[in-house]
Amino acid sequence: MEYGGRPNFLSVKPGDCVAIKSQPHYSLSQNIEDYWIGRVIYCIGGARDPSSWTLFQVINIDNGEVKIINADTVKMILMPKKVDLLNN
Repeated sequence: MEYGGRPNFLSVKPGDCVAIKSQPHYSLSQNIEDYWIGRVIYCIGGARDPSSWTLFQVINIDNGEVKIINADTVKMILMPKKVDLLNN
């Protein structure tokens, strides 16, 4: 994310597939960063601005686990939700 730029998580919508940074794991002398892929089920807004996401309910596409995560752990949108033009 660039300084002063818009954070990626503000553009997330329900149905998007996103890359999520896991909590860091520490192994002897190295810091191992893990990422996983989730599909956003629901976006939760903040108290000051309900349209600025602070939490996401996501489903892990590998194991089906549903979690609520902090919005800033979303590092990028991998695949936006496909828009069905016939039903909009």
